[in-house]
Parts: sequence; C-alpha cells; structure tokens
Amino acid sequence: MICPSCGQQTEEGKFCTNCGAPLPVENNAATQEPVNTDPTLEQESNVGEPSQPLASGQQQNQSQSNDFMETVKRETSQFGAFFVKLLKKPSEGQNVASSQLISGIITIVIFSLLISLGTYIISSSIGSYFMQVSFVDSFLLPLIQFLVLFGVIAAITFAGVKIGGQSLSFTDVVAKTGAYSVPFLVLTVLGSLLALVEIPLSGNILLIGLIGPILLVPTLILLERPAPAFDRIYLLIGIYFVTLLASGYLLANIVDALLGGMMGSLF
Repeated sequence: MICPSCGQQTEEGKFCTNCGAPLPVENNAATQEPVNTDPTLEQESNVGEPSQPLASGQQQNQSQSNDFMETVKRETSQFGAFFVKLLKKPSEGQNVASSQLISGIITIVIFSLLISLGTYIISSSIGSYFMQVSFVDSFLLPLIQFLVLFGVIAAITFAGVKIGGQSLSFTDVVAKTGAYSVPFLVLTVLGSLLALVEIPLSGNILLIGLIGPILLVPTLILLERPAPAFDRIYLLIGIYFVTLLASGYLLANIVDALLGGMMGSLF
C-alpha cells in the first residue's frame, strides 16, 4: 500500500515502515474484517438454533409414546390377573370396586365383540347362499346395541342399589358387572365352539351365557349387601322387568336390522 504521508510503498499495518506515520484506520478495519467475521460459523450457529426445539419435541413425543405403552402393558397385566381370578372364583366379584373399572369395561367390550362376531358368522352362513350380508347390519350395529344393553343393565342395577340404600357408586356397579360377566363370557365362547361342531347342547350353553348378564349379574350385585331402605325381592322384580323390556327392545332392533338388510340385499 502507499503511505499518504511520504508517498512511499509500505507494508500493511498500523504505521508506515518508511516514515513511521500512522496509516489510515479504514485500511486497518479492512485488513481486520476477514479475521473477525466468519460466515461459516454464522451459518452453523443459525442452522443449530432451530434444532434444539425439534429435538425437545421429539423427546416429548418419545416420552408420551413410552408412557402410553407402559399404561397399556400395566392395564393388560391387570386385566389378565382380574380375568384369571374371577374365572377361578367368580364369587370374588363381590370384592371388585371402582379401582378395577377398566378391567370390567374390557370384559364388557370383549363380551359384546364376541356376541356380535357370532351374529355376523351366523347371518353370513345363513345368507351366503342367496344374498349378501351387510357388515354394518350384522356386526357393527349389534356391537353398538350390546354395548348399550350392558350400559342399561349397569344403570338399572345402580338405580336398584340406590333405592335399596346400598353404598355403591356407579363405577363400582360397572366394574362388578364386568367381573360377574366373566364366567358367562366363557360359557358364550364354549357354546359358540360347540355350535361350530354341531353339538346339541351348544344352544343351551349359549342361552345361559346370554341370559346371565341380563338377569343373574344384577341379582348377584344386589344380594351382596343388605338393602335397609327397600326389600330386595321387589327390587329384583323391578330390575328384571325393566331389564327384560330394554333387552327385548334392543334385540328386536338387531333382528329387524338383520332381516331388513337381508331382504334389501335379496330384492
């Protein structure tokens, strides 16, 4: 560079190597600018900044997934112990409370699924020769109807419990309904298997398995404890009457839906 004081060629720096005069500041800034700024480092820092929330979000999703899997494993294990205990000794249902509500609901859902599946298989075998059976009419609607039926049974039983003056909550009644339904669930599965191999007694076993939750489960729940406010015999008569009306109405709807679907497919 040229020194502005002496006009001679000098090396870059703060002072002229010939006359010692200070060199212009802008030249120093220009020479020092590449040293102080590194665009690569800036790009790397900008790229690294949004990665932190992304990694945090991934960790949160992973944590939620792990918590969900742990919950599923825990509930599955609890349901297995619940089912085996009540299968070995159904009278243990009197010790079931709202803390086992999920296991009771799982039993009710499995029961409804198996009954609906049996309805679908029977209607498919009957109508396979001359008509197409609707999956909605023969499986989905019966599944919803049976779930509603179990809900009605639990609600009517809870009403009887309250009228009788017993100290049970609705969640207790739902859990007990599922608990006492375990042996009838096994009878339903056994009757279905026997029906597949055309054993004559299969129909009777299926009938007991289906009537059990409708009539016997409310009886077992109501007879667990004394009913100081109202006689339990009259309570049971009322429960049977209302439950049979509700179950008859829902079963009639299932049959109408099946016949309607078959006739619609036929014509």
